[in-house]
Amino acid sequence: RARAAVSGALLVASGGGRGIFVGDEWALDVMGGFSTDEAAELIRASDLLVVFGTALTKWTARGGVLTEGKKIVQVDDRAEAFGLHRPVALGVLGDSALVARAATAALERRFPGGRVGYRTPETHMRVQAARYWSEQEFEFRRVEGFVDPAELSIALDRLLPIERVVIPDGGNVNAYGGSFLRVPDEQGYVLDLASQSIGCGLAEGIGAALARPDRLPVVATGDGSLLMNAVELETAVRLRLGMLVVVFDDSAYGAEVHIFHRDPHKETVVFPDTDIAAIARGYGCEAITVRSLDDLAPLHAWLAGPRERPFLIDAKIEGFASPLMAQDMH
Repeated sequence: RARAAVSGALLVASGGGRGIFVGDEWALDVMGGFSTDEAAELIRASDLLVVFGTALTKWTARGGVLTEGKKIVQVDDRAEAFGLHRPVALGVLGDSALVARAATAALERRFPGGRVGYRTPETHMRVQAARYWSEQEFEFRRVEGFVDPAELSIALDRLLPIERVVIPDGGNVNAYGGSFLRVPDEQGYVLDLASQSIGCGLAEGIGAALARPDRLPVVATGDGSLLMNAVELETAVRLRLGMLVVVFDDSAYGAEVHIFHRDPHKETVVFPDTDIAAIARGYGCEAITVRSLDDLAPLHAWLAGPRERPFLIDAKIEGFASPLMAQDMH
């Protein structure tokens, strides 16, 4: 933060570090596929990108759109990380904290009063407006029998306590929990995509519930992911974990449907409609099926109560590509 302040730079976290700059007026929420379009534009318009400990994968760089045409300085404690995903103008080998402190001291000597840089009044207004998806304008897709996943996510973000741990699972729907639900700090976000596997969210939600009993764990997953390990609901019930599981249920492995949309044999990744709420109740969870925001009423009572067992939302959604999946397909 001090390094950015003295040089007039904006701050933004990668997906893995989301939450680390919460509360800073010059910070965007997250860089990459999870960022709002206006936040992405602010990043794209910069002329210098200094990255500490992040690899600038295609997801962080939005396929290269956010990194092209600018100089990149990469700080890492592993020399083999330099330029692994993006060409860099300069690689700095060292511990991120030590390098940041040394760079800040050097900049303070050169610019005793600091620099304005990117921190203009106009940019400040844009940062405030661009930070969170829940504050953007949307045209929701309201279809009888289905809830719009973005509208549901924004409603949950406003309803749930901010002292939470958000765990977005993989797949087509991971953008909704991964970007629409705000986090209180860097300990409020668990991104489980390092192994490029879906179906890890529920187990990680159980871990988050045990590690941070003072916070509400929120697992945002898909129906395909949930059905891969639904048996872990019994673990959560047995341990009396007050966690929320939101299943964005499009009756498919949505990512496969959209990425391989030209494949004629999609029947292996498309499922009949499944009553996931009934399955969850069978394990001892409280559970509801949501087809509109009006169906969320039982959640209010659970949130106000002792939360001694999990609550599952089976949200029936249409099978369209999420914003992140649409970017990846493009």
